[in-house]
Amino acid sequence: MDMNKGKIDETIEIKLLINFSTNEVPNIPHSICSILNGKYEDVLNNELSTSIIKEINNCHSLEEVIYKSISETNIYQSWLCTGIASLLYFVQCNWTGPYTDKDIDWLKAERHKALKNLSLHDECNINVQKPELLYLSKIIFSNMDLQLQYKSCTWWLLRANYLHQHILEENSGIIFKETENLISIISSLDILEDPLCNLLFNLEATRFYLCFRRTQDSEKYLDQAQSIAGLTLTLHGAMGKRTRYQLEEKSQLYLKAEISKEIFPTINCEDIPISVTLDDELRLERIEFTEHTEETNLGAVEEAIILTKYTQLQMCQPKHKLTQEEIKPYMTKVIESTKNWSLKMTSLYCRCSLEHDHFRTAPRSLKQGQSLDQEYSDGKVPVARRMDLFFTSGMKPIWTLREEVAFQMFHLDMVKAALEAYTKLGLWEEVITCYRRLDLNHKASEIIQQELSKKPTVKLWCLLGDTTGDVSHYETAWRLSGEKSSRAQRQWGYYYFTRKNYVEAVPHLKLSVELNNIQEGTWFRLGFAALQIENWNLAATAYRRYCALEPSSFEAWNNLAKAYIKMGNIVRARKSLEDAVKCDYNRWEVWDNFMVVNTDLRHFSEIIRCYHRIMDLKGAHLDVQVLQILTNAIINDINDANGNPASRLLQKSLELFGRLSFKVDNAHIWKMYAQLVALKKTDVDDEKAAHYLQQAYRVATFDPHWSDNEDQTLYVLELCCDLTQAYLRCTTDVINKKRKLLGSAKLSLQKVVKEVKRQEWTQSHILESLTKVEEYLTVVTNKLDEIKPV
Repeated sequence: MDMNKGKIDETIEIKLLINFSTNEVPNIPHSICSILNGKYEDVLNNELSTSIIKEINNCHSLEEVIYKSISETNIYQSWLCTGIASLLYFVQCNWTGPYTDKDIDWLKAERHKALKNLSLHDECNINVQKPELLYLSKIIFSNMDLQLQYKSCTWWLLRANYLHQHILEENSGIIFKETENLISIISSLDILEDPLCNLLFNLEATRFYLCFRRTQDSEKYLDQAQSIAGLTLTLHGAMGKRTRYQLEEKSQLYLKAEISKEIFPTINCEDIPISVTLDDELRLERIEFTEHTEETNLGAVEEAIILTKYTQLQMCQPKHKLTQEEIKPYMTKVIESTKNWSLKMTSLYCRCSLEHDHFRTAPRSLKQGQSLDQEYSDGKVPVARRMDLFFTSGMKPIWTLREEVAFQMFHLDMVKAALEAYTKLGLWEEVITCYRRLDLNHKASEIIQQELSKKPTVKLWCLLGDTTGDVSHYETAWRLSGEKSSRAQRQWGYYYFTRKNYVEAVPHLKLSVELNNIQEGTWFRLGFAALQIENWNLAATAYRRYCALEPSSFEAWNNLAKAYIKMGNIVRARKSLEDAVKCDYNRWEVWDNFMVVNTDLRHFSEIIRCYHRIMDLKGAHLDVQVLQILTNAIINDINDANGNPASRLLQKSLELFGRLSFKVDNAHIWKMYAQLVALKKTDVDDEKAAHYLQQAYRVATFDPHWSDNEDQTLYVLELCCDLTQAYLRCTTDVINKKRKLLGSAKLSLQKVVKEVKRQEWTQSHILESLTKVEEYLTVVTNKLDEIKPV
């Protein structure tokens, strides 16, 4: 087949996407064979490059050359293969290895322009190698004519964008928006009729969303991938041992994988990375199960699903030892069974990250990280086998692995070794931390100024501002970026934010998120700062955007509700607090806020539910104002927000007050409890009401100085009136019992009247209440005289 004239069919497009062929394809073009065998340089240096060099030498830009060549000569196949080879060669140089210093001569001149265009107004990671390869592939895959010829071209652009995000210092809203559109386009392509292609696409879409920590968006695609594979994953318990000297077996978690169809075909790698042995005198290398656990044979594609599930679970659940134990079986399953190079590398890297903070596993974590670094440089495994399922593996760039190794060194007190590693990686914040650990604080600003003298960057100027506290350095960084860097504005805003100068912080934080709207931490700080300066609209906007990016933060939902309340939008505040409760079901403060908003909106049944939950969490809780509103609503039979009468909640409210009165001895509680009980209007309940009011009287007058306070005096006088009415309502045929009730009332009233008169109050409202109590005292005395024994 002529390289420049032929057009490959969809079958070969699929083979390029999955990176292997399970059967011999007749007349397969040489360039495609080279890609499938990992010989990317050969494709990039074919006869096509000659014409490109000639055009570039004629002062045409690379974009113009490619656009002109594709639109005028129709050599689609050559350009598709060039784009794929360029992208995969970029992966080899930055992810899978083995790295080669050799450049593509005709493309090397584009390096500076590539970095400038790929930076998207911020900066690329300084460790990225041969960025011109990614730049070339993106130009090719973005060509509309080529996309019309090859449906897979859009998919390759998605892959290029995924890699592009990984080389940036900041999450990019531009890449996110563009790639979401690509995912939508690919979802409707005929190429997804192939089940393996469909599964790989869903996994790659999941990985993309996880890259941006959009766990909710990722769920749909991961579930679809599992469904296509016919894979069911469930955690089970089986008896086993975890330590060498463990005598008693305990239930241990393991992952059970079941497949309802045949596994997808893949190619095994003969020399996969080695799992370093855990050399510990106590812990076993792996759990020794004494109960038989059946193992299902898995393929690499199914293992990729399991590893992706592990990443998703780790990201969406709180960091806790118990959580780690629940998700670890997913990772362990892949480590122990996979024969795929990139999945093995990624799963071992995940274990390094998981084990680096425990003294028993930290040494193994360091050795494993160093072993993986060596694996990157080792040329033993063919390039093509390293690339199998790469885009579904979630594999990190090589500099991320080396950063993890340096982190492990630092936490094992190998500070000088960590300093050297961080310096090579250009991680100047970590370099500063190392110098501080070594008591060489003066070196911190020196090293940054030294690097600035070599090549000034936005990041370095911002770091110098952080280190010296000189705000002018942020301004320099801002000017250097052409006034387009979100980092410069963010760090500038953080400078003021940490000093609680929120008025100055807000404009910088606001501009930062306008330049790049995918910044969770910046949105959160902007919301907080806006609350402090009482800019409620801005606070609501900031917290709303933060919650869209990070929906599991109860604090953000809570603060969003506060902003809405200040704006007078109680309905939206309630919805925000409802989401806050879902995020943290065990935080009583959120339930308290939720209860208050429900009170304002007359959701009376929710008030009762919230109050019970608060008591579940803290034992005792007193909010007289909320309880009084609930009590009044039931007494007056007010309709709730849904038009239902509040009286229907009488029994539930009595249950609440019964529980509350057991926990809290408060006069207001007893009085409201009595008012609600009296609504039942039975002889028994009338006696209960009188008893509860007597309890209220006891608590209210417990303090011998109650009559010194005007409000308390008035409250006791009103309580005496209620108490007397309750006693008079109690009808009983037992004379002795009636005499005892009225006698109790008489003593209480006499005591109060005497105490109030002793204080010689002159306020009219107190004197009026005192007169009422004296009248009730006369009534009670007369009743007692009527039933006086002869």
